[in-house]
Amino acid sequence: MNLRQLSEHVYQCEFELDVPLRIPVHTWFIKDGDDVYIVDTGIERFADAQIRAALAIGNPKAILLTHGHSDHIGGASKWLETFDIPIFAHQKELKYINGEEPYPNKNEVENTGVAHIVQPLTEQTLAHLPLKYYLTPGHSPGHVVYYHKIDRTLLTGDLFITSKGDLHPPIRRFSVDINENIDSGSIIDQIKPTLICSSHGEEILYNEELYKNYVVRYRD
Repeated sequence: MNLRQLSEHVYQCEFELDVPLRIPVHTWFIKDGDDVYIVDTGIERFADAQIRAALAIGNPKAILLTHGHSDHIGGASKWLETFDIPIFAHQKELKYINGEEPYPNKNEVENTGVAHIVQPLTEQTLAHLPLKYYLTPGHSPGHVVYYHKIDRTLLTGDLFITSKGDLHPPIRRFSVDINENIDSGSIIDQIKPTLICSSHGEEILYNEELYKNYVVRYRD
């Protein structure tokens, strides 16, 4: 695992999935005083390393999910073995996280290990933090991104794959509606962050041509 500080309050953990291609998996820590908020947990075998890294920064306070796919939520149950902290995801994700329905593009329900434990994410959840979430559906119905307003850093989950200064869509077969996902990407032109960080890719600097070029290349 590689831990890097991206900005004053945002840290990134990088792991790699054991598949034929090297696929980075990023999770993040938001430091607020002595508290640490965890954005996504990766898969279960990453959890112990992630927990050690978080404790080196501060006291774990809550887990904030971008969505409920296994490489983002898989380590959550492991966290709850050690910490009595809440987990939040968008209301539209809960029926999939709870195993009540499969995602629209899948045949089987998710076995997240935290069914009926995850709470709905609301504006009040983050009201005491310089952190805001935005609903960005398409990859999943309740996918969200998190924006640290002081550091101007946007954590995009699977809204994009980023590489070499460009935006790319997530893998189509893992996404519910790729065109809706691409349309959701316009959030970067609304926010205009300094830094864009994705779950699978390199962090890149925002510019006004990024989203325009992305739409031209990928929108059906």
